[in-house]
Amino acid sequence: MEILVKENKFYMLIEKTSKSEIRLYDEMKPAIARVKSSLKASAKSESIELLSIEVKGEKFEIKTIPWDFIATELIKE
Repeated sequence: MEILVKENKFYMLIEKTSKSEIRLYDEMKPAIARVKSSLKASAKSESIELLSIEVKGEKFEIKTIPWDFIATELIKE
């Protein structure tokens, strides 16, 4: 599988369950949708982490997306 990184930024969703899963997204909206479906399937918020990863030359800037932002996006849906 290949992901085209737009504007040098992509998103990583980490779900820490009995079998940890990591998913990559080229946009935030589908990552938020996955968070929503995981929460509906009884996942705990403590087991979910959403990161934004920006490519800056040869370095990466990694930021955790805060839950207040995720909650705001979930309300918009």
